[in-house]
Amino acid sequence: MPEQYEVFVSYSQDSPEHVAAVRTLSDSLREDGIDCVLDQYEHSPPQGWPRWMDSKIRSCRYVLMVCTEAYCKRVMGTEAEGVGHGVRWEGNLIY
Repeated sequence: MPEQYEVFVSYSQDSPEHVAAVRTLSDSLREDGIDCVLDQYEHSPPQGWPRWMDSKIRSCRYVLMVCTEAYCKRVMGTEAEGVGHGVRWEGNLIY
């Protein structure tokens, strides 16, 4: 049996439709045997979201970045002030 690895899924919450599409992608990968780590599967982790993200990014073998234009702007720091802080912080962890 092949070794199982967790994949952290990083994305920006561009719209409800985009969030749903990312969940559908992750669910599909899980059905195919890839253990995806997605914030949508969690309910307020006890250590808080920043520590949860940091821990998961460090422990997962792979990170899947769903890179839309908004995601890219936020990670690269070119998004409008006050928008997309979560992805900006997450992107820095991935770097």
